[in-house]
Amino acid sequence: MIRNYFTLYHAAMELHERLAGGYLIEISSQHKNELNLSFIGVDGRHLQIVIVTHTPLLCLSVKEGAHKKARNSASLMSEVHKQQVSRVDISPSDREIRILLANETTIVLQLFSSNTNVFLVRENHIIDAFKHKNALTGEPWQPGNNSPGVLRNLETLATNQTLFVEQFNSRSEKEIPEKLSAALAGFDRSLVQEVLKRVPAESSAEALFIAFQSVFYELLDPKITVAEKENGEPKFSLFQSPFPQPHFFNSVLEGLTDYSIKMWQFFETKEQLKALRSKLLRDLGKKQKALESFNTELLGEFAQNYETSGHLLMASLYQPRTHRESITVKNIFEQEAPDTTIKLKEALTLQKNAEEYFSKASKTRGKLKVMQGRLTRLEEEAKALEKLLAETDTITTPKEARRFIENYSISLGKSSALSTKNNRAPLPFRVIQLSQSITLLVGKNAANNDLLTFTHARPHDIWLHARGSSGSHCVLKGATLQQLNEIKKAAEIAAWYSSAKHSELVPVLYTLKKYVRHGKHLAPGQVIVEREEVILVKPLKGTE
Repeated sequence: MIRNYFTLYHAAMELHERLAGGYLIEISSQHKNELNLSFIGVDGRHLQIVIVTHTPLLCLSVKEGAHKKARNSASLMSEVHKQQVSRVDISPSDREIRILLANETTIVLQLFSSNTNVFLVRENHIIDAFKHKNALTGEPWQPGNNSPGVLRNLETLATNQTLFVEQFNSRSEKEIPEKLSAALAGFDRSLVQEVLKRVPAESSAEALFIAFQSVFYELLDPKITVAEKENGEPKFSLFQSPFPQPHFFNSVLEGLTDYSIKMWQFFETKEQLKALRSKLLRDLGKKQKALESFNTELLGEFAQNYETSGHLLMASLYQPRTHRESITVKNIFEQEAPDTTIKLKEALTLQKNAEEYFSKASKTRGKLKVMQGRLTRLEEEAKALEKLLAETDTITTPKEARRFIENYSISLGKSSALSTKNNRAPLPFRVIQLSQSITLLVGKNAANNDLLTFTHARPHDIWLHARGSSGSHCVLKGATLQQLNEIKKAAEIAAWYSSAKHSELVPVLYTLKKYVRHGKHLAPGQVIVEREEVILVKPLKGTE
């Protein structure tokens, strides 16, 4: 429902109230398939419109505050930057929000499910585009102002039962949902389903009209809700949500933004589970390879052969020694076995050689005991990994995935099935527990910082460092970029472990660890950081 005509209609009206008379500051792209339009509204407040083009599960959201442009951010459509906004509206007949600028250029937010795009239009021709720029530039664009439009047509049907019944009955489609979709231009599948929910199974055209009428008037004054479906996926609706514990909003833009944040978290949970499975599979592969390399039977045979050689030598102390490097003796342990030739150390007597063989047997049995212990531990660890992998196969919802990830954190490389407090080696960093599932690791020196950042940290951990000051690398594990309270706590501690710890306020940058890299010829502890955000905090020492 995030892309239906009524959602975008209300979003356009809200944007008009906030932006008309204000200014477009910049259009930029920091992530693939994501465009950011930064404005100063008529009230002087900054507002960002974020458009996502690569998935039908995301569409439009807004962010309060000025856009913090990262180094890798690309500035686009610069010819309309700093232009005043004259009006924001929606195309009467399609899902296109139009932002009209003072220089007679229109920014068109084309929010179709399969072909979302943003382009500039002047004199009814496309002059620039976010996607497919080369193919679209110069193409004509029809604004559709001459048609009555979706709302006018539906309003006519909602106030005229006879016309509705005529149009419905005149449709050639056989099934009621298809006939409704054809008769009600602008009603997508979700709205048609909402109409059908309000009528009996065997419904007349008159009953459908009453249901349609009630849905239409509710769409003009919607109840905006965001809830979670049974599988944990967020759901945006313009009606009272059927799912438990819905969040209500007075603004469509606020509802879309809350939905977008939850959907990104939904995606991130799936990626974290995928990464966790990959790590478990890698670990299991290493254990299995190690198990295959063990050969306790062969080591046991060596120990037995050494001891037998020692006993045979002791039984042959008075036998003439014709060769200094070996001796052939009768095998007293196997009567029918042929004589056995035993290698000797030339400088030693037979007795001393026997003692050497007994010593080898003892040492080999010691190695065998150690190997059997390692073998037992590896078998237990492999079974535990197999159990964890089997558990991931049963996960069907993001809620279950989040619970699983909390219990078996990939970022800390641990699971309760594989390690305990007694046998886990202590980490070589300062470890500060911010909550039961969120941990901050703090480097102790330049070399330790490198170890933390490039060996221990994982790509989706949050990396922090006091900006413009020397200090510890900090890695926040178990948190996401949406958990701003936890990031603030971590930033306060990062500020404390920096050369700016005595300042009143310290700027601390943070980003995902995957955007932190080594630079050529940089000293230990020095890094190159991309896509960072900055937070201003008061230094605070954490409790280890």
